[in-house]
Amino acid sequence: MEPVGIVVLIVFIGTYVIISTEKVNRTGMSLLGLTIMGLVFWADSVINPPANPEDVLGFVDLVAHIEWGTILFVTAMMTIVAVAGSSGMFQYLALTLAKTSGGLHKNLYRTFIIFVFGMSLFFDTTSTMLIIAPLTIQVCRALEIDFKPFLVSEAIVCNFSSIPSIVGAVPNLVIADVTGLNAGFLFLAFMPLAVILLLVSWPVLMWWYGKNFGEADKARADLLFLIDPTTMIRSRRDFYASVAAFAILVLGFIVGPATGISPSMVALMVAAALLVSAHDRAAEFLGEVGWGTVFFLVGLFGLVAGLELTGFIELLGDTVESLVGDNAVTAILFMTWIPAILSAFLDNLPVSAVLAPIATGFPGVSDVVAMFIPLALVFAVNIGGYIFTPLGSPANMVAIGLSEKEGDHISFSEFVKIGTILGMIHLVIGTGWLLLFTTLLGG
Repeated sequence: MEPVGIVVLIVFIGTYVIISTEKVNRTGMSLLGLTIMGLVFWADSVINPPANPEDVLGFVDLVAHIEWGTILFVTAMMTIVAVAGSSGMFQYLALTLAKTSGGLHKNLYRTFIIFVFGMSLFFDTTSTMLIIAPLTIQVCRALEIDFKPFLVSEAIVCNFSSIPSIVGAVPNLVIADVTGLNAGFLFLAFMPLAVILLLVSWPVLMWWYGKNFGEADKARADLLFLIDPTTMIRSRRDFYASVAAFAILVLGFIVGPATGISPSMVALMVAAALLVSAHDRAAEFLGEVGWGTVFFLVGLFGLVAGLELTGFIELLGDTVESLVGDNAVTAILFMTWIPAILSAFLDNLPVSAVLAPIATGFPGVSDVVAMFIPLALVFAVNIGGYIFTPLGSPANMVAIGLSEKEGDHISFSEFVKIGTILGMIHLVIGTGWLLLFTTLLGG
């Protein structure tokens, strides 16, 4: 690497170290890091001007390499959730789901877990938790149930159940965009595994939380269940528009990959249609979008672009390739365990953005193994989101943030204990799954 590359790497690491202290606003810091990186490129062009002016790297190059498709997807999904939430759709769902429990804590817990599992196939983890967590809190408050076991379990489940879906997590989109990972192949390879992980997780979760479950107060439960769910609908126009929007989203996410239509385009089209139909309330809905998260992603992708433009990612890929060589087992193990561990301490999104280009650079392995390396990375960053720390996945932070807002804090240690137990079990099972398939297919 040239000196400018070393400085860029220092800026990247420094920015993330500062963000990880949680003592500064992460959005502001990521954007500041991006602009500092732009200044580094400018200073380098002044001090060491290249012979060919077209070789000058600048801030525009950083911006051009940002994953704008992913940014648009996240923004569109947040907009759709904002419209649906204001319509009363989620309150309607909460009451409808709660009625199936009969007031039994265990039944309610199982219902929400299964609902999260299904939702995670069609919505990214952050959107899933933004939808399910407020519903969970409302129902648990009404029935006087401790909502913390529900939120922790939902965050963990939405992380691993998102693995088979291109749109299930933002890291999945990033990895697919860079590696060309086929959505159908991802689903077929990992959907059985996701079901296995759910079945394995259930007894562990019941062993961990079962002692907290009982039966809700009968009078409170009867009173709650007498309420007609349709009374929760604030705007029938927005409600039906949201139902239609979700139906189009699901259809688009299923059909899109086979027809070449990107998930970002589907989500943006649906969000734009909702804003057009809302007309006078569009500004209100846009005000509920998490712009802090959007601009954090802008800064993050710009920082990663700096590493790519200066050759760091290529150098890292060459190093990994020399370590792995042509050993299929080593390649799968490396791309499963190393990203998972990194994702435990860093946000799984930058880990995905940095390692996705490397997942395409193993020429020494067979074609079969090369197909499974991006799968291993998808699996790793999602599972790594809940081992050792809750910092690895935004979905976890949504759960913790909402619990704080309710004045009933989920401590990091409470999350880490069950998250690490399940995460290590999942990593072992997933590693065996990947190695089994690469072996059976001749890898």
